[in-house]
Amino acid sequence: MSALKKIYYHTASLLPMSMFRSGGPNHVLLPYHHLVSNKEVAHIQRLYSYKNEKVFTDDLDFLLKNYTPVHPDALYNAVHTGQSIPKGSFLLTFDDGLREVYDVIAPLLHKKGIPAIFFINPAFIDNKELFYRCKISLLIHELKQHNALRPLYAGVLKVPVNEKNIVHTLCSIDQCNAYLLDDIAAKTGYSFREYLEKQQPFLNREQLIALHRQGFTIGAHSMDHPYYKLLPEEEQVRQTIDSCRYVKELTGQTICHFSFPHSDADIPKKVVDAIRQQNEGLLFGIQNQKQELQNNILHRFNAERPEIPFEKLIKGQLLLNRLLQLAGRNIVNRT
Repeated sequence: MSALKKIYYHTASLLPMSMFRSGGPNHVLLPYHHLVSNKEVAHIQRLYSYKNEKVFTDDLDFLLKNYTPVHPDALYNAVHTGQSIPKGSFLLTFDDGLREVYDVIAPLLHKKGIPAIFFINPAFIDNKELFYRCKISLLIHELKQHNALRPLYAGVLKVPVNEKNIVHTLCSIDQCNAYLLDDIAAKTGYSFREYLEKQQPFLNREQLIALHRQGFTIGAHSMDHPYYKLLPEEEQVRQTIDSCRYVKELTGQTICHFSFPHSDADIPKKVVDAIRQQNEGLLFGIQNQKQELQNNILHRFNAERPEIPFEKLIKGQLLLNRLLQLAGRNIVNRT
């Protein structure tokens, strides 16, 4: 974290909690995570940090002390009817359908009576396929364990034999050149299939149905988690509608909430309109609690930052939203 951000968060943390209990301009806190684990998760740990069970449980206790959990149905009804969202609410969401949702997260939430939405990618359910971003993490993990792999990686990626260059190039891979990851695995003898079958990193259908029966909401997150900005607009719509259809058929839900993979920032309004015409449910972006209720889009913020205490993170986020609101910059406008 930069020195400027440290100063900002420290300053925000000095303000009284009473200033932030309304939930900010949106009236509802929308923290998102991917997983919670006490273990090193090789297919994730080189991509982003995540919280352990103790820190996550402390965060839940903080939320329950200062805010009120809202069920996704109640939030949908409020947005859909144009009613005000109850002040001081919070809704937790979790992306990518990782196995820790079933093993770790759901039991903690169930114990405390906290609802949540678990957004999934059908292509990964039942561990049929390994998300290419997970492949990146695994290859970086292998590279750092075995320096002798550097020339092989560099040869496939066509970069200098330097770990920093190799890692940077790996992290910049997207769905358009994800085949390079399989090429590296073939060159080095690493088996993604073996890892997938042994570790079972994603949820299966039985677990999803069990979560649904426990009262949790299953949502969609695209079919295979591509960058939408790299897809034709009709494919953006197809990825969305097909993944929502999968969720509806699996759970019997008539409404399917959807969170955009990676980012919603470059998605045009006509795509959003096409999605709304073909699927009933809320849409979730990640533009840090900004307002976009005219499109039924709710914007979440990244709560998966162990380096920032949760109270400090919330205060910093809501203070920023208020400052942006005063400047007329807290509303997302799509063209």
